[in-house]
Amino acid sequence: MIINLLFIITGFLGFLTLIIILASFRRNKTINFYLILIFTLISIRFLLSGFFSFGYLVYLKEHYINYCKFLILIIPSLYLYFKNLIADQKLFMKADLVHYIFPLAFLAINLSVVSTNYFLPPSFYFSFFLVLILYTITYFFLAYQILNKNVWAKKNGESNSKHSILIKKWNLFLFIIVLIISLKLFATLFLVNDYRSGFVVADRFQWIGAIIWIITFFRVLISPELLYGYPIFDIMKETKKVNLLLDTDWIVEFNKEQKKDQDSKLQEKIDKYIIRYINEIEEISRKFELFQDSKFSIVDLAIKLNIPNSHLNYLFKYHSKISFLDYKKKIRIYRSILLIESNYLKTNTMDSLAKEVGFASYNPFFTSFKNITGISPQKYILQENDF
Repeated sequence: MIINLLFIITGFLGFLTLIIILASFRRNKTINFYLILIFTLISIRFLLSGFFSFGYLVYLKEHYINYCKFLILIIPSLYLYFKNLIADQKLFMKADLVHYIFPLAFLAINLSVVSTNYFLPPSFYFSFFLVLILYTITYFFLAYQILNKNVWAKKNGESNSKHSILIKKWNLFLFIIVLIISLKLFATLFLVNDYRSGFVVADRFQWIGAIIWIITFFRVLISPELLYGYPIFDIMKETKKVNLLLDTDWIVEFNKEQKKDQDSKLQEKIDKYIIRYINEIEEISRKFELFQDSKFSIVDLAIKLNIPNSHLNYLFKYHSKISFLDYKKKIRIYRSILLIESNYLKTNTMDSLAKEVGFASYNPFFTSFKNITGISPQKYILQENDF
């Protein structure tokens, strides 16, 4: 009874987590299609198992074992989650289908041959599970390589920010969780005398997996950064010596009187998207790369975000305290501060810093830095050293 409740709780926690993270999918950097797939497969699995144990949905029980075999899709999905998280790619990519060739072939053989033939020799089942283990080890190795190279071993100045540390810990946590569950499954499969019982035997220790996934879902639910996305510009707000809060420049509520009929018509179309637009602009701004181009314009931003240019012009006209030009300068100055704090100037000149963040030369960089922070770059560096 307790174990059955444990399964149902795991399933409901999984779906609760899914509902919340899907609501913030677009702006949540830690979430992409493949993590959604993993959480969905796991949540369905435990919810069904719990209901079956209480005598509900019995008519589906004969298909349950076949559904459990689809959990093999978690292995390539884990690797693709890490890969796309690093690439900041949220949606399913057709090129990623190649990673599902083996698991789909495995499922086809299992469903068409293994599940319908009860006279296969034990050596066949042993070989079958051995291939599955080697496949899993391969993908764990690939996942480890991409994480170690791009996340865990990263030593640049920004890798010590709260956001980077959060990503490192979350990736390590998820990697270890799935590794433990995989080891538990394979140990169960090879410790039994009858290999033909396969995944049925593995269900005997399903409660261990339930506890591990409950911990995982709680880990997400109690971490606002994982659940809703990292707070906008918190990386920048770690710079405490200068009061730079970009989010105070936005005006969510409309408080200006339109002077053109065209703007009034746009208001009707845009109002419901204002918060979404602001979130998307700040999310892409936090990555800085686009603003490093000295010729970057509001048209370029509109194209990148797939937002009509007229909508962005309206947004900066009626929902921002500063123009796009000033906004662009602020982003670049924030970037310069992060680079200064990561000792960029130990091996580079001030002129190089100005061009690195997107200014055509040092003079406009100096003027913008002083206007935004209230002090010159040189004075800021002195304060930084004293601090």
